Amino acid sequence: MKIALINMPFGSLYRPSIGLSLLQASLQKNGLVCDTYYLNLLFGSMVTTDLYNYFVEQKNAPEEAFSRDWIFSQSLYGKDNFEDYERYMDQSKFFRSDAKRQEYCERLLSIRDYVEPFLERALADYPWEQYDIIGFTSVFEQNVASLSMAKRLKEKWPNTFIIFGGANCEGEMGQALLESFPFLNAVCSGEGDLSFKNFVDQMVEKKDPRLCRSQGIILQSTYTDEPLMTRSENSPPVHDMDGLPYPNYDDYFTYFEKYGFNGTKPAPRFLFESSRGCWWGAKSHCRFCGLNGANLNYRSKSADRALEELLFLRERYQKYTNKASAVDNIIDMKYFRDFLPKLRDMQLDLDMFYETKANLRKDQVQLFRDAGFHHIQPGIESLITSVLKLMGKGLSMLQNVQLLKWTKEFGVYPYWNFLYGFPGENEEEYQKVVDVIQALTHLDPPGICSPIRLDRFSPYFNHASEHGIVNIRPMFAYHLVYQEQSRETLLKLAYHFEFDYASIQNPASYTQALIREIDSWQKQHSQSEFFSVDLGLHLVLVDLRPIRLENHMLVLTGLEKAIFQFCDSIHSYKGICEYLEKNQISHTQKDVKDILNRFVQQKWMLTESDMYLSLAVPLGNYSPKKQGLERLIEISGGLDSKIS
Repeated sequence: MKIALINMPFGSLYRPSIGLSLLQASLQKNGLVCDTYYLNLLFGSMVTTDLYNYFVEQKNAPEEAFSRDWIFSQSLYGKDNFEDYERYMDQSKFFRSDAKRQEYCERLLSIRDYVEPFLERALADYPWEQYDIIGFTSVFEQNVASLSMAKRLKEKWPNTFIIFGGANCEGEMGQALLESFPFLNAVCSGEGDLSFKNFVDQMVEKKDPRLCRSQGIILQSTYTDEPLMTRSENSPPVHDMDGLPYPNYDDYFTYFEKYGFNGTKPAPRFLFESSRGCWWGAKSHCRFCGLNGANLNYRSKSADRALEELLFLRERYQKYTNKASAVDNIIDMKYFRDFLPKLRDMQLDLDMFYETKANLRKDQVQLFRDAGFHHIQPGIESLITSVLKLMGKGLSMLQNVQLLKWTKEFGVYPYWNFLYGFPGENEEEYQKVVDVIQALTHLDPPGICSPIRLDRFSPYFNHASEHGIVNIRPMFAYHLVYQEQSRETLLKLAYHFEFDYASIQNPASYTQALIREIDSWQKQHSQSEFFSVDLGLHLVLVDLRPIRLENHMLVLTGLEKAIFQFCDSIHSYKGICEYLEKNQISHTQKDVKDILNRFVQQKWMLTESDMYLSLAVPLGNYSPKKQGLERLIEISGGLDSKIS
């Protein structure tokens, strides 16, 4: 029994598929021949990395355009509906200028011209006839490319068993794929580690799919008399995370080298997995999040097992890269006591990424840096406390800003987005947050500012009426991508949906100022600095933010210095007074109130619900950008007079 696994466009060129790599390792451990083919790398080499990445990067067009799936739609259905698709993009106002729209359309048609030559080459260059089972992973916009390739494989080798797996196959989405595309023999719904291995074991023994049954493997109707709807149970989840094999990325790096990607930027990353599910989601499921499908149950590897795997992967693939990313939805908080300290002490030459929650302590942010995690995704999502409460984040605006300040201090880059359009949000808050943002231009801005999507499996989708969501329908682009499918089929096939608000709510009418301010933040950030220099008795504030038109250097002493530095982390007015009492720093309540009010008025601090946070990044771990240092030298000539 030989198995081939395929990763199609538009999977990332710079990351292997951990799902396929785990399956490959598991099957090989059982003595089976299993090869993984990265046809996305073949396609990238044909169209150039520039053109491929143009469509991978979200900034060039919103995800609701489904451009990457549309590129393969003509190949799957044999129909060219570009005029309809172009009209849809125009009506949706995806582009800020005609020039941007024209460039996008030209690139869209250009890359589509490569699809048929790519599929022909993919069909001819590899020994597909040797394989009994061919499996595809389908995550995000890999569906139509995978279907196009699978259709051709089935036409040429009709006896080959073709199975799909991945996030696009869970639940009724997998059922819809089987109903709509009869050349598929099966789909795997949910985690495939146990179910796919069990199915392959049965195929080795029984040779006939009709005699094989594995929970989560949904067979095409030609193999069973059971109605499709009765065969939708998800695969059993993995509970023994330590028992999983190490992923096998050999094929990925072989093809990465073969197709000439070595030495390109960005460098590739190997992926590691230390947990599945989401411990926060199990407590308070973020209302818009559908990433874990039907299984939020959190399971993590022991620290020693996670460390062993990371060290193994580093050793095996160090000739290709020193970059790694955890695929976890959220880090196990126990790892701050064992896994991360061990990594810190080992001083590995790795540049790594983790997803986390935003309510980290300062020492935890420093530990991320010291352990080699220079990039994190903290799930900030908004800087409006009432909106964060609506989405179930369990965070406040000040906590999110505090994290942005500390990541700046320790050189840990935070990936985050600013989302809006939550049912029931207060539009007045969107006017107030503009003032907050103007004070934050020295901190890392969000990557995008966009309305929420309605995603399958999210609480907003599963309990729409409870949240004021009505008239749910597949995003319109699905009709242009899946050209022959009915609305009923698309309702089952789709992962992203459009909706209406039950109450009168129009985010476009109250978020324009926010969008403009974040656009300015993104443009001004590289020129903006606000940091503090501790000179013992004096604290020098260097404020080079655009909102500061004069007096760019200020000196705090005594009570002012004590209050400002204590509020490096969030504290209440009461907590500030208790700190001053404990440290015998002379003050009156009026003095403290006046100082806090002045700091807030000058935008040196933010306040909310009687809590206060200083905004300057302390010099030390943090070093300003070159322009900031030059400006500091320029203005420091008058420093002696300020502190004398």
